Amino acid sequence: MADIDLGLATDWEEGDTHGRVKLRQNQVYPNSPKKDVLISSPLSIEFSVNTNYSTSQEADKIYFTTYHGSQKKIIAILDSDGNLSIAGKLQQDNRDLKYL
Repeated sequence: MADIDLGLATDWEEGDTHGRVKLRQNQVYPNSPKKDVLISSPLSIEFSVNTNYSTSQEADKIYFTTYHGSQKKIIAILDSDGNLSIAGKLQQDNRDLKYL
């Protein structure tokens, strides 16, 4: 399956400037035919849906990743039980959340 290019998503002039939906090699089983579904935007957070071919979906996870400089970091993992694991601190006093 080819990447689905969602088109230009930023006015930045570096890196990939398009939003995409694509398949990539599974990050848990790199030597298997398993693939992750990846939703990405330029210079921002990626959502990677990882299914381990579990028939009960107990091993399914959504990975939230971003780049810090050139290093990719996992910032959160949501599992099929609804458990959310986050890196860093939970900020609860942000009553006025908005896009900057």
